[in-house]
Amino acid sequence: MKFSLKLNLLEFSFSCIIVLLWIKLVFSYLSVKLTYFQKELTSNVEAFNPLGLHEDFSNNIEIVLLPLMLIIIIRYFKYYGKFKEIILVSFCMFMLNIITAIINNKSLLESLNYSMKLFLPIYLFFFLVLYNNRTGKSLKPLLNKTIKLCLVLSILAILFFNPSFNRLRNYLPIFFSGIHTHNYILVSVFIGISYQIYRNGKYKMMTAFLLGSILFLFFGYNVRTPLIMYLIYATTMIFLVSDIFKVLFLKILVLAPLFLFLFFLIIDLNELSSGRLDMYVKKIDQLANYNFIEWVFGKGAGADLIITDVWWWEKKGAHSDVITYLVENGLLYLLLFVYTFIKITISSQKINAIYLVILSGCFFTSTISNGIFSRPIAGYLLFMVLAYIYVDINNRTQKTI
Repeated sequence: MKFSLKLNLLEFSFSCIIVLLWIKLVFSYLSVKLTYFQKELTSNVEAFNPLGLHEDFSNNIEIVLLPLMLIIIIRYFKYYGKFKEIILVSFCMFMLNIITAIINNKSLLESLNYSMKLFLPIYLFFFLVLYNNRTGKSLKPLLNKTIKLCLVLSILAILFFNPSFNRLRNYLPIFFSGIHTHNYILVSVFIGISYQIYRNGKYKMMTAFLLGSILFLFFGYNVRTPLIMYLIYATTMIFLVSDIFKVLFLKILVLAPLFLFLFFLIIDLNELSSGRLDMYVKKIDQLANYNFIEWVFGKGAGADLIITDVWWWEKKGAHSDVITYLVENGLLYLLLFVYTFIKITISSQKINAIYLVILSGCFFTSTISNGIFSRPIAGYLLFMVLAYIYVDINNRTQKTI
């Protein structure tokens, strides 16, 4: 009876978390903003809001989700195994946020927001792995239902919503919060679909799907950072299943130094990166004026936003989660972030190329942009996909032992 009650509590927690995540996805369209160049259009929150909800309704789901996650973590802490250390590190990072806020007289909630965005998707990953281990139930039905939901919502957006706007051009309409977040969600969906095709041994179908989805993302939205992340994943997947591609890839690898030399010779990297290199120089100048305490704990929420001619004299951040962590939260926080990434990467029973390349893609997006780790709604979906892959890898490893 006692075991049954524990299991029912776990099942109830699982149901609550998934329902909250689905609600978050369904109402994320309300927070889609129109750009200056779309001011003649009607926003989603005005045109498609029969319940009269606030535009931040989806974002505010975290108010319920965070305490629920923390209660579950504390309740089942002894069952988290190798994830315990990462959970303790996350608590240390929350404490650093509090210290930074106090030292710099900044808003406590704004300071904690960084760690909430970073760790809530990771907590979901831990919980889903725990749920599978404790109940023996597959994560595949959950993943596929969530993928179908995201696809249906994306199609509804294409049919009924305003076009998205990126780099002075109109693209396909979006559903999930913003064009970057929408693309990260689509990348997560496509990873989930292609991995299952791969596991079914249908390699030609997987290759066709990867190529088709890459073209869809490029011509449909042309958002570079999530597209690069997906290209890295797709290249790895095709490399694993195609001998011809392995030979071709190795030949390209031999010629890579020449291609890179010509690339850097011809291309203006600063223009290609939308002024990021100029912003990085500004950040070096900013950090050069930090004292010891500021290097350790940062200057608090908002310190990354500076006025610069790089981006039209508006207050802008570094467009890099890694730099933002350093500037606003300090070196100690950044080092713990890197440590967290490394520990999650090596947490699987067997180092797997697919699992490794997806996590590396996450880190890459946060290095050169405001990536997955600062977009929790996309992070939830990606880490749900990762949980499924993690469990699948470990199950296959155990069968071969």
